[in-house]
Amino acid sequence: MKTSILALLLAPCLSLSLPAQASLPVYKAVTPKHAGVFKVASGEFVPANSYERGTYHAVIFNASELTNYYAAPGADQEWLDEGMLLTRYDGPKAQEQVHYFEFIYCSTEPDPNQNSGAITIAFYDEILVCSGPTNGGNLAQGGYVCAYDIVGLPLGDPNGGLACWIVDVDLSRGFECPSHLEFQSCYQGMMTPDEASGKLFGWSFTPRNDNTGPWLSNGGTQAAGIDNSFVWFDQFGALVGCFWFGGTPWANFAMKMTGADMASCRTYYPCSPVQSPASDNLYLTASRPFIGQRDFTLYNSSGSSISGWLIAGFAPAEISTISGTLLATNILSPSPVPIASGGSIYNLYQVIGQYLYFQSVTTANGAPPSTANIPDNWSNGWCDYIN
Repeated sequence: MKTSILALLLAPCLSLSLPAQASLPVYKAVTPKHAGVFKVASGEFVPANSYERGTYHAVIFNASELTNYYAAPGADQEWLDEGMLLTRYDGPKAQEQVHYFEFIYCSTEPDPNQNSGAITIAFYDEILVCSGPTNGGNLAQGGYVCAYDIVGLPLGDPNGGLACWIVDVDLSRGFECPSHLEFQSCYQGMMTPDEASGKLFGWSFTPRNDNTGPWLSNGGTQAAGIDNSFVWFDQFGALVGCFWFGGTPWANFAMKMTGADMASCRTYYPCSPVQSPASDNLYLTASRPFIGQRDFTLYNSSGSSISGWLIAGFAPAEISTISGTLLATNILSPSPVPIASGGSIYNLYQVIGQYLYFQSVTTANGAPPSTANIPDNWSNGWCDYIN
């Protein structure tokens, strides 16, 4: 059964099994400010005045048609919403990967230093309207594909005055969702688009502070599959119920998600880097200038483009070596090819219609890697259906 938030506001004496601190309030919001970018890989929150907002990647879900309202569930309460990832994959297997997302929230919790906030955002591969994840899990029970604790956020003003904030979350360098492939031991599932079957994915908002909650949305561009409802779980994972907002505003929380420019690719990482993460510290990206081509770019840990060597194979791997983690099989067959600083384009016409797995490495002397010239630094893997 759905319960209307507006009805509860008009009839606060209605008896329901709800957390004691909440009567499902809906409040008028104020114009949001861009708070900054949270980089999950480093745990760093970069204020808006020192970082440009991310505009790269392809939008895979966008419920950013804002109302003038927000709601506050109470600390540690999970509110879970739904949507549909439109199928944009042009290969034999549908898959999607979140690289970046943006959400909006409001707070009246006093925050003199503007850095006391914490919010957990979780993503679920499949949910049912008014029921939650099909696997029966939730945040407290670990039923998500990915979850992110975003800390150092601003809340209300020092006196508890209302403030609303836009936050961008950068998942690059190991925290893309999902960040592993099926063969890996730490695989947690995937975000699978299935527009034809009407499959819904889920995301949830869990504030770690009181008087803080998500901005409400009426939907938006590329926001298929949204329902005028959401599911509430308490801090212990118990189902509180299915709620709705009486029609206006819709019970949809503002969220924008972007994925890789190429729908056919995914980046993946080792479960447990050998030695230390310092040896698995390079970052490989790729784009498609033209059909059958890939433009590979390699970055070091500080984000600068560098030269290195590209290895490839027809199967993935996760093999510990003396200096790092091998994620693409056949490191020397085919022979490694160079990647120039700033990127290198390679024609892959002969393998169109096949999966390839790529990885990049550097060597201490700059010469090609071999059994006699072991790499000293390793990148993430890159899974790609060549088209």
